[in-house]
Amino acid sequence: MSADGLSYDAPRAARPGAAVPPGLRLREQRVPLGEGERIWRRAVEVVSGWAIKQAIGFTVTPDDPVVVEGRDYETRYGWMRVHEPVRVIWVADEPDRRGFGYGTRPGHPITGEECFLVERDPDGSIWFVTRTVSRISGGWWLVLWPGIRMLQPYFQRAYARSAVRLVTETDAPLGGLRRLRRRMVGGGPSGVEGIAKLGYGMGPEPGPFDKPPAVPIELDADDVPWELREE
Repeated sequence: MSADGLSYDAPRAARPGAAVPPGLRLREQRVPLGEGERIWRRAVEVVSGWAIKQAIGFTVTPDDPVVVEGRDYETRYGWMRVHEPVRVIWVADEPDRRGFGYGTRPGHPITGEECFLVERDPDGSIWFVTRTVSRISGGWWLVLWPGIRMLQPYFQRAYARSAVRLVTETDAPLGGLRRLRRRMVGGGPSGVEGIAKLGYGMGPEPGPFDKPPAVPIELDADDVPWELREE
């Protein structure tokens, strides 16, 4: 694919193994998802569309359940009015690697490319990979350079947590009532806060989540999921 309509001249730069173009900076994260065919199928479903970004507050237009290579999209985060135009540059459809990469178009505060992938090692271990090759865009975006640079690692960690939740929480389809529930109440641990918003614990009697369990629960540090451990 040519770079026509993109804000950089090196499409496919975020693919694993690709050289980092001069002037762009690489940031990569690889986190474990588990192993087994069920986890793999679920992981492939998650990285086939925009679920990872949507789960942390992004809106994407058009909201394709499966991204289309070469299609332009508009993304926006939460209440912010900053539009982030992107284009899906490539789609990975290999036996042990699935996902896609998208590049920035003019008007995006970042210049470069990012990808969401799931990979399966020969031993069966399944990993989520996010790889960003970018720089701050020019113009007045340079004034916001410190804040934008600080937000990049924050979003990359948020993408990793989002992928872990979406893949390991359940193997139910992403669309329908589950997506509606996430938009209404979020996806906090066990959904306790969200459930409370829908009525639990709001009546005259305490709800089932308003008091601690009768028997204290002790967890070994090695049993705590990686995303809940302190750095």
